[in-house]
Amino acid sequence: MKPGFWGGLLSDLVFSIVGSMAALLLLQYLHDDWQPLWALGCGLVSGVVVRRALAPTYASFPEFLRRPLNVAVVLLGTMLAVWATLALPTYGGITYLLLVWRQAVGLMLGAALLGLAIAAAVYTHARMRREVEEHRMRVSAMRETALRAQLKALQAQINPHFLFNAFNALAELTHDDPDLAEDLIGDLAHLLRYSLRSSASGRVSISQELEAVERYLRVEHARLGDRLRVERRVDEALLDSQIPGLILQPLVENAVQHAVAPRPQGGTIYIEIMGEADTVSIAVSDDGPGLPESVMRQVGALDGVSAVGPGELLPEDAAGTAGAGGGLENVRRRLMLTYRGTARFSATRGDVAGLRVEIQVPR
Repeated sequence: MKPGFWGGLLSDLVFSIVGSMAALLLLQYLHDDWQPLWALGCGLVSGVVVRRALAPTYASFPEFLRRPLNVAVVLLGTMLAVWATLALPTYGGITYLLLVWRQAVGLMLGAALLGLAIAAAVYTHARMRREVEEHRMRVSAMRETALRAQLKALQAQINPHFLFNAFNALAELTHDDPDLAEDLIGDLAHLLRYSLRSSASGRVSISQELEAVERYLRVEHARLGDRLRVERRVDEALLDSQIPGLILQPLVENAVQHAVAPRPQGGTIYIEIMGEADTVSIAVSDDGPGLPESVMRQVGALDGVSAVGPGELLPEDAAGTAGAGGGLENVRRRLMLTYRGTARFSATRGDVAGLRVEIQVPR
């Protein structure tokens, strides 16, 4: 037999017991005598026949409304069934209804008042619940809108220092190497356009993100020359995997600013993108001196990514992303907002020197 059959049979049994208990008490009150068989009959009629006959009229109602309505139908059906027993003739041939008409009228009025009370309670409960749910949905929608705006603002940020340095390098190249300057202007335009597009779309492929990083590195290489060295290790099977736009470029930019640009001998940046069964791991490390100790203490506190609930905004004191480690904070916050606790972020000292930043996101 189907599982629904046993569920319906159990419901019939429960409501029949409820109706039988109510009928037993009402029959004792009206007839001054315990009549369990009559009570059982009334319970079966109200709990099965009456309830099943009226159930289709409110079958489309929510579950929290159907349950109290079922109880109300069973109780009212029980009262009507018990009231019908008053019309049975007594041994003297006199209809019992004529002897207890006051109780009969009281029972009918009580049934009417009880029905109105139950209907009013159900309606009030439903209306209050609906209003609370609508208010919760409005608040959630407003928070989600603010969250998306916060996420887009974070994703659209490009370090002003990079733009200033790029323009200065271009200004020098326009005299020394106009062709290279023209190419770099195209790279810079691509980066700005990519920033806007990735902010609008939210997710990009790893291949698109790598292309943006390559263009960024070409601009920086024109400024830093052979002082900037890059080594890459990328699993090509992951190139189509989706990640948030501009999630890798800030990590590379952070390494350029703190491990390469300040040092006369420059430095090497290592980019590694590997995958596991259900995650993509992106790591950027360098051989530089690392961040200052004060910043490292702050960055160390960023280990791991906390969950952010639906519609929940980041605290106002986390709004700034400027200064040392600002790009890392920007990445961490966007991971929080995008993945709601399913991504991982860690910033630690490298095996030999420098800084290693690694993020893990679901595939």
